[in-house]
Amino acid sequence: MKIKIILILSLVALTANAQEAAAPKWGSKVMKGIVSVLTYDKEGSLMKSGTGFYISNDGMALADYSLFKDAYSAVVVDVDGEKSDVKWIMGADDTYSVVKFKTASKKTTALTLAEAPASEGAMVFTLKYTKDKLKSCPTAQVSSVKTVADSCSFYTLSYATDDSYHGAPVFNAKGDVIGMTQPSMGNNGYALGIEFANTVSIQALASKVNTLALEAIHIPKGLPDSDGASLVYLYMQSKTMPNEEYLNLVNLFIETWPDNAEGYIRRASPLIDMHRFDEADQDFQTYLKMCSDKPLAHTRIADIINTKLVYQPEPKYEKWTFDLALEHVDKALAERPDVLDYKLLKGQILMAKKDFAGAIAHYDEMLNSEARSPEIYYVSSFAHEGAGDSVSVMIAMMDSALAMFPTPMPGEAAQYVLRRGQLHSAAGHYRDAVNDYNQYCFLCNNQVNVSFYYDRAKLEDKARMYQQALDDLTTAIGMQPNVPTLYIEKCALLLKVNELDECINTAKQLLAFDAQNVDALRIMGYAQTQNGKKAEGKANLQKAVDLGDESAKEILKTIE
Repeated sequence: MKIKIILILSLVALTANAQEAAAPKWGSKVMKGIVSVLTYDKEGSLMKSGTGFYISNDGMALADYSLFKDAYSAVVVDVDGEKSDVKWIMGADDTYSVVKFKTASKKTTALTLAEAPASEGAMVFTLKYTKDKLKSCPTAQVSSVKTVADSCSFYTLSYATDDSYHGAPVFNAKGDVIGMTQPSMGNNGYALGIEFANTVSIQALASKVNTLALEAIHIPKGLPDSDGASLVYLYMQSKTMPNEEYLNLVNLFIETWPDNAEGYIRRASPLIDMHRFDEADQDFQTYLKMCSDKPLAHTRIADIINTKLVYQPEPKYEKWTFDLALEHVDKALAERPDVLDYKLLKGQILMAKKDFAGAIAHYDEMLNSEARSPEIYYVSSFAHEGAGDSVSVMIAMMDSALAMFPTPMPGEAAQYVLRRGQLHSAAGHYRDAVNDYNQYCFLCNNQVNVSFYYDRAKLEDKARMYQQALDDLTTAIGMQPNVPTLYIEKCALLLKVNELDECINTAKQLLAFDAQNVDALRIMGYAQTQNGKKAEGKANLQKAVDLGDESAKEILKTIE
């Protein structure tokens, strides 16, 4: 009986120790690539700690996603006690709980990644960060290998580690990493194949799922894996990201791909916004030197300088002038005289400089060449307007522009028709203007806004097309029922055509949500006095007077 008990106890001890074995010979060596990860909240308080490991010698590492979720900063500590800040998040996947990140340290000891997946029955070892000398580690066999995420291995292991091992590296017998630990279930352990690390990255055009995973981490995000994808990503981020953050991202691009000229021209924009003009100018010179397409480089620099001078004139930067921008464009045109975009940019700069005579001469040269197009007539009309030429000249130019379109006109002709309508309005040709506005509306498939209906109604009023004007104002009110100006314009027009009852009703609609609108009170009061409701009218006029309306006071003097 005693012998039987001893045998049972021996078996229990053997089973208990089956998950723990002496550390492999290479154990101490790989510990140099395993780090402790500490993440912090917005106030700088410690949130979580766990294990991570380097996969490249320049600070790229992997860890469990749950460590980083909601974190605002993080540091890693290696076995020698050296600390390094987590500088960039390089990708995240909350489905398989993986985060890829890069530390500030540029020289790290990376683990060797297995060239091939482990096979069933293979022995594997799991190591987590520890300050103590490594004596043992969990070991087990691979029970099964499945494929997830298209081509990534997913291992079932013969032991279950505790939560402290989440994200820890799993090694084969050679000491190469075959995967990272996943949460255990029951008596089984699991590991996600290390090849999954290649799929975890910043995407230039990220899916909603990837975006949500990244947004839950408040540490700055890095760039996609290639310079081409990174440039797309930079463009997307430039629309919404604050200048400081965007500048850091462009700096990372330049650090990662220093021979890509595009980074230097991209960096100029946030530097200009931050008034760091000398640095931006230096980036221009670097870009111009590195860019293989010199004409393109000259025009891009010219465009940025012109944009700065037009939209951000203060503070001034003496080096950058319209003449310098023109000099860059002329250098580009000297090599490629037939590039339309370069010619158009030169015209824009001349216009911004208010050299309207120069712009007209430049556009005339284009109109007398193969470059002639509706667009050239269009922009030239503005040059003539700036020069103070007669409206008839500009209308003639728009007639020439529209004559170049086929019949029936395509939708792209809409802006040209509208421009001509505006010019007809300025010339007092109100019915011609209305006709152009009608054609514009047709070319836009009636997809126009409230301002359009309001503007057309004003033209129709001047053209004595009163019913059309009332219809447009009614449509505008239906689109934006809380804009007082629309009601006042309609009331004034109804009063003009002696539609007194409708005028009074429209004024009441406005007063229902703007009870102290003096214009409505005045117009309604006057309409009531003309419609046999003198007492009510005078009362409403008096309300307008009490609210400080001088016009209502003068009207009251005329009413007996």
